[in-house]
Amino acid sequence: GKMMREDMEAMGAVRLKDVDEAQSGVVITAKDLADAGEIVIPTGEDSELIY
Repeated sequence: GKMMREDMEAMGAVRLKDVDEAQSGVVITAKDLADAGEIVIPTGEDSELIY
């Protein structure tokens, strides 16, 4: 949390295009990891809370 906020403040304003590209990269990576069985992406159908 705190470190990420500090990083964002240090970066200043960023272009929306750059944000969209970064988000797309994260989604693609997450899907690849899910396909490889390394992570599980909840579908929302059977929501469970894990603490």
